[in-house]
Amino acid sequence: MSSTQLNSEHKQPDHFRVIGSVGATGIVVASMVGSGIFSLTGQFGAKLGTAENILAAWIIGGILALCGGLSLAELGAMIPCSGGSVEFARRAFGRTTGYLVAMVTILCGYFLSLAVVGLLLAQYVNQLLPTPLNINLIAALTIAAAFVSQLFGLHAGYKFNTALSIIKIGFIALFVCAGLFWPIQSRMVAPVVNEAVTHLGIISGAVASATLVVSFAYLGWSTGADIAGDIKRPGRNVPLSIIGAIALVFVLYIGVNLVFLRVIDPAAMLETNGTPMQAIGGVAARLIFGTAMGDAMTGVIALLFFSTLVSGVITGARILESMAHAREIPAWTGVRKSNGVPTRALVVVTVASLASLAIGNLDDILGLLTVLVNFFSSLSVAAVLVLRRTMPDAPRPFRVPLYPVTPIIYMALAGWSIAASVMDGGLNAIIASIAAVIILLFIKPLLTIGKKRQIKPLD
Repeated sequence: MSSTQLNSEHKQPDHFRVIGSVGATGIVVASMVGSGIFSLTGQFGAKLGTAENILAAWIIGGILALCGGLSLAELGAMIPCSGGSVEFARRAFGRTTGYLVAMVTILCGYFLSLAVVGLLLAQYVNQLLPTPLNINLIAALTIAAAFVSQLFGLHAGYKFNTALSIIKIGFIALFVCAGLFWPIQSRMVAPVVNEAVTHLGIISGAVASATLVVSFAYLGWSTGADIAGDIKRPGRNVPLSIIGAIALVFVLYIGVNLVFLRVIDPAAMLETNGTPMQAIGGVAARLIFGTAMGDAMTGVIALLFFSTLVSGVITGARILESMAHAREIPAWTGVRKSNGVPTRALVVVTVASLASLAIGNLDDILGLLTVLVNFFSSLSVAAVLVLRRTMPDAPRPFRVPLYPVTPIIYMALAGWSIAASVMDGGLNAIIASIAAVIILLFIKPLLTIGKKRQIKPLD
């Protein structure tokens, strides 16, 4: 494909490109950082047994994100369109694979995930209310509020997200700085240490499984490519936003874990009943700053959840827009208003997320589909290898450093974490993933309508 064809096919109206590097970085950070950093380490800390293993999981997860992000930075700068991560896989591996990547991304990464985030937010909100409310009601209201925040224009929607991102970054940075230097009186130590656990190596199945879990805390680095259709000077700002956000988030995540390890021994990361520690962030805050500060974190974490909802609604709409242009779903979904707001796609994301609230055991469903999500996200990264060969003359404002080593490292680490986690007890995830692919292929003809045509904005 020539560069002229490439540019004409993905030319976004200039008045739709409204955000610069700061706003783009803000939405990538907002997509990556949720409350997971204040909960995930407690879920596997005791199982890993040592500080080295815990930090290894977060460091490997960060390397995985950086290698993947650098690959998508090249593709996002080259093909700056909505839903870029889907479009790259579509171009590299064909329409059927692109459809599967899109469907897995939108169903797991947005519809189900936004419902989960809404329910988690509701649990934190109820801790602040004198009389708890129905969590589904709170979740529905917050998802609807995230939707409404985007209806006032592209500029207003992105500025609102940037403001939430600044608050989010500021809080976590403050937590890290204070947590590392504030004097502590005591440290949680386990009464009994499991020697078998403390001798686990960083290449063990347990560390691989933890890395797979951690990879979800880093997910969102593809957002810069997915919103590239709204970014000014995408050849410059798409790579800047992706790389800058990953570097910032990596530093914050390692800092938070150093705070946890300063006051809680890995073997002590358990509830009183012996189950994994669910709210390690609150526990650490209380140990360092006292009860009042630990309670105050509840409200801040709720705000982190809301920021994640806003960024998820924004990016999910761009994935649907890409699918509409590719005729994988009805074309009307991808129509934008004259002010650039993809209202119909926003409505679909919101309604589908609200409907997902009615499904039980959302966490179990997402857990079963973890392997599927990681596999298809790897295809978006692998696309850089294919498109270097099939589109050698396409303009590339940014090129992946150390190519082809960088994308190969991502795929190798992703494959290792998936394979090792399956060996560690995730066979059900493989079965569920295969079943999901079969179902998605079965319904594909029901969603594909007519031929691809240009989609004009609404008046």
